[in-house]
Amino acid sequence: MKGIVKVKSGVTLTIEAGSTITCDKVTGDNALVVENGGKLIINGTESAPVVFTETSKVPGSWGGIIMYGDAPVKVLGGGGTATSEDGLSNSYGGTNATHNGGSLRYARVEYAGKKLADGTKELNGFSFYSVGSGTVLDHLVSYKGADDGFEFYGGTVSLTNAISYGNYDDAFDWQDGWQGQNNSNWYAYQEGKGNFGIEIEASSNNNDFWPKFTNITLKKSRRMYS
Repeated sequence: MKGIVKVKSGVTLTIEAGSTITCDKVTGDNALVVENGGKLIINGTESAPVVFTETSKVPGSWGGIIMYGDAPVKVLGGGGTATSEDGLSNSYGGTNATHNGGSLRYARVEYAGKKLADGTKELNGFSFYSVGSGTVLDHLVSYKGADDGFEFYGGTVSLTNAISYGNYDDAFDWQDGWQGQNNSNWYAYQEGKGNFGIEIEASSNNNDFWPKFTNITLKKSRRMYS
């Protein structure tokens, strides 16, 4: 994969089981972006997952998977829309709680976390901007990225059977009033560079809703970095 590949509105991109998608940081910014109205279908299986990786195997070498929807958000000050912090400056937020961005099953993202374009913050393995409950996120792994493993920016999507391993910042992070209701089986293992197992940001709002999840395991290595 070369460049910032965008799945535009009305387009469906399907990736079959056992596929490996490789990018190279020397070619510049690389990321897979699903725009609102587009769909990404990853048909991985337990024995044949789909792997997204980068040739250098250095954390922070590409932008990972970024998905946009128009599900509800509650951003700083109580607003219902905002501009993404990934350097792409896309608007996110809306009223479509059941937005469907596709189905991601048995996929692993490795060595993500690069800043894109004029971005002021590293990206995550998986970034979900106002993604809705019609989207399926199941059996996903974020491996050795330079920022968070998974981050939710509002929306109503849920995540099941997820692993965040060796990411430099938080294993799981959400803000802007994320309210996924059917999350389960999250596992995080952080090495010495890791920050929080879970970071929750309310965007200075007193929300009367919250996500729900069961069965979470958070572990941190005793090894320290000098």
